[in-house]
Amino acid sequence: MQQFWTIPGYEHVDDSNMGPTVVGASAMLQIVFWMGVLEFWTNKGNVTMETMFSDKSRVPGELGFDPMGLAKNKSPEDMEAMQLKELKNGRLAMLAIGGMIHHNWVTGEALF
Repeated sequence: MQQFWTIPGYEHVDDSNMGPTVVGASAMLQIVFWMGVLEFWTNKGNVTMETMFSDKSRVPGELGFDPMGLAKNKSPEDMEAMQLKELKNGRLAMLAIGGMIHHNWVTGEALF
């Protein structure tokens, strides 16, 4: 959608790799800060590599967030299948964004 409209107050850039430079460091640091707060909160203060997985009941990726109730009344087999689908979706998304970023680096042109 960025090729059709721009948020008022920001300049348009064709190269999506240059998008963070348009909003500036303060906006990017806010994202990093608040994700750090969320990580600290969900891990009960255990954010170093030595203490991150000290709680044996903690399952990576399981934050107990299910507002739509998609996990209700699911068998363990159904939950395992849903988790596998989510892993595959995340991996595909990482490959896609990597391809989009590298397209801009290699060609120097906008993606769309």
